[in-house]
Amino acid sequence: MMNGNQFNFLPAGAVRLSGPMGAALDRSINNRLKKINYRHLVDPFRFRNEDDHAWRCEFWGKIMRSAILSWYDAPDDELLAIIRDSVADLLSTQTPDGCISSYPEHDQTNNWDIWGRKYVLLGLLRYYNLIEPDEKVKLACTWLVDHLMTQVGPGRKRIVDCGWHDGLAASSILGAIVGVYRISGERKYLDYALWIAESGCSTRHDIFAEARRGEIPADLGNGKAYEMMSCFQGLSELYLEKPEPEYLEAVVKFYDQVRDREIFITGAGGLKDAVGEYWFDGKFKQLRADCGALGETCVTTTWIHYCERVLRLTGDSQVADELEKSFYNAILGGMKPDGSGWVHMNPTPLAGASCKTAAADQILRGFGTPFDGHDCCLAQGPEALAMAPLLGALNASDGPVINSYENMTLEFRTPGGQNAVLRVSGGYPFAGKVRGVLELSIPERFTISLRIPGWWSGASTLKINGESCSVEAGRYFKAEREWTPGDTVGMDFDLSARVEELEDHCAVMCGPVVLAQDSRLGAVDVPVADFELADAEASTGMNLVKVNRDGMKFCDYASAGNLFDPDNTLCVWFRRYL
Repeated sequence: MMNGNQFNFLPAGAVRLSGPMGAALDRSINNRLKKINYRHLVDPFRFRNEDDHAWRCEFWGKIMRSAILSWYDAPDDELLAIIRDSVADLLSTQTPDGCISSYPEHDQTNNWDIWGRKYVLLGLLRYYNLIEPDEKVKLACTWLVDHLMTQVGPGRKRIVDCGWHDGLAASSILGAIVGVYRISGERKYLDYALWIAESGCSTRHDIFAEARRGEIPADLGNGKAYEMMSCFQGLSELYLEKPEPEYLEAVVKFYDQVRDREIFITGAGGLKDAVGEYWFDGKFKQLRADCGALGETCVTTTWIHYCERVLRLTGDSQVADELEKSFYNAILGGMKPDGSGWVHMNPTPLAGASCKTAAADQILRGFGTPFDGHDCCLAQGPEALAMAPLLGALNASDGPVINSYENMTLEFRTPGGQNAVLRVSGGYPFAGKVRGVLELSIPERFTISLRIPGWWSGASTLKINGESCSVEAGRYFKAEREWTPGDTVGMDFDLSARVEELEDHCAVMCGPVVLAQDSRLGAVDVPVADFELADAEASTGMNLVKVNRDGMKFCDYASAGNLFDPDNTLCVWFRRYL
């Protein structure tokens, strides 16, 4: 393990995706992140006038960390200048007591105040860790926490008595506090993080202890998915600094329960209320139309973050399978094609005709805070998207770990210290024949770990320099050998249709991609009798189209409903023809 992790991140720009996720990232940068009024994002902290108990306090940190991670994936001078300017602007709002808050003094620590300070810290910490270790940024982070500790802490106010959702929202600052300890080395911040963890993060019960006992996510705290996952994410960060076995046990058991009980076939999560924000045994309720909206983008983004932590802690390749499913369906399908907007909720219901609606339109209907058109999910979508290159390939002590097979250029340092490049082509996930070519100066023995998806079948093959390899589905294949310049890795994925059943409905996946009926291709929410699918010519604006022997057409979920028009409907779970 490296620093408690099985895998570490590669340097900025080392993983350049050029398939669907990479193209979406470029559009997100150019049509969303570069067009935001960042000075306006800082105004709530400048004026400290957030007295309506809204959550404008979260937008700067959410959007800033999205911008920084997008820059890390695809270094860009214009975006970097925007980031530097906005960080300096935010730092100018810190008062001599160390406070950075959007709330007036009399209302601080209430409502969403600590939640907002968390996102300020996350934005600043990401700048420090990924852009440059600026001493001013480190001091701002430590002063911010010092000031918070004068308000909330041992002998003062309990953190679970602060803010919303029985303490979950405020307690989710745990991971950011660990981050401040990590860059400062000052023990008081680790002690503060331990104090937060020992609170159990909810007034109802200790959510970590309950998770270890096997309590289901819907019955932890008040069930609020996003805030709850953020607390467990914080515990995973604390585990890296204080590796208590019960911390890891809680982190992994919670992951297992969410995966098995809450994540939809699209890789999204969240339901119960009007905007899809709670755990509610969602995996078993995907067909229902009486369980609120399905799949808040904030929940799905946080699920991706949580999977990242579990993947790096455990080295379990099946966690990367979950990431892939979320990236190519919930995330790619939640973005407007030009990258300018995102859904707040995914189409609801998944069984039956529904449409995709941009978050800005949902604000007009009464959801969200009318603050310059911002929405929490509009802020979070680019962050999830930027996680795809970050996790597409990782670094282990014995060599690179390959999680993504879309077209990609990967630059890495071998264990022996030479620069190497792996170029991946083939059009995955919409085509199945993937080829990687290795460039390096001299032969060297090291390991390339290749993710073999859990859905890998006997019809799939892996060949190195044309020689077949025996692999196990749901595991990394560790190709340890003397690699030479020009060596090739060929993977032929079986992307034939896989049918998944739920009650009296079924859904279809080809590799990691969920198929859907789309009104541009024919009738929606009609029974399906045949699942023997062949390739069809892709329609305008669609990545993939399949046709069955009855002439019924299906497209990939990301393309389905991507006109963001009420008349452009889709359906994911199909009724079987009887």
